[in-house]
Amino acid sequence: MIDFAPGRLQLPLMNEADYFSIVEATHDIQNPTSPGKLREVAERLEVGDGDRVLDIGSGRGFWPVLLAERGADVVGLEINPGFAAAAERRAAEAGVQDKVRTVVGPAADFPVEPGGYAVASCLGASFALGGYRAALERLSEELAAGGRLAIGDLHSTDGTSTDELPSLAELVHIVEEFDFEIVGIVAAGHDDWDRYESLHWKNAHDWAVRNPEHPDREAVLADSRRFRNDYLANRGQLGWTIVCGVRKG
Repeated sequence: MIDFAPGRLQLPLMNEADYFSIVEATHDIQNPTSPGKLREVAERLEVGDGDRVLDIGSGRGFWPVLLAERGADVVGLEINPGFAAAAERRAAEAGVQDKVRTVVGPAADFPVEPGGYAVASCLGASFALGGYRAALERLSEELAAGGRLAIGDLHSTDGTSTDELPSLAELVHIVEEFDFEIVGIVAAGHDDWDRYESLHWKNAHDWAVRNPEHPDREAVLADSRRFRNDYLANRGQLGWTIVCGVRKG
């Protein structure tokens, strides 16, 4: 679940959690990326048997299950109970329910285990810990020396940098500030963005058709149209990249 981009800084008209429960109800991946690109990240980080993984903002569980299928033991932190339940179902269907534990609640409330994880990730959910730098501080604290990191976030595509939308180079430099060696990046393309955003619109439409008398129906549709227009106005200016790093020492 990505944070809001320029033009999307206003919250939904309705409750934010309820809105995203509707518009991401059928997303396998709740970010502008693909199964192949997430497998590339897992390979870049050499995730395998015996690795303990902490994932911040685990959503509907695609990424934790992918890692568990590679032999890792994954703790996913997710604030949305509906998404957490979907993650548990996904793990059970994949036969890895004994290797994926989803904890429901604010990520900031989950106890820190210094050096307790071999891999830590936060894909599109840095807002859950107060922003990109704060998320990196938390993830680096959880990792042992030599631990591996994956963090995905928004950035500009033209190299400019603002408080709202930094450049990719700035995101990479911030990771380096936390004493990580960069071992790769995996970036979203237009097709990833269009697939991710389009499914929001379809889910909002389908939900409204199924719920003609719901009191939030018009708010959901209004939010969907507003976010769609914002996306189309900014399409081509928004990047989203997963930065992969290895902690030094």
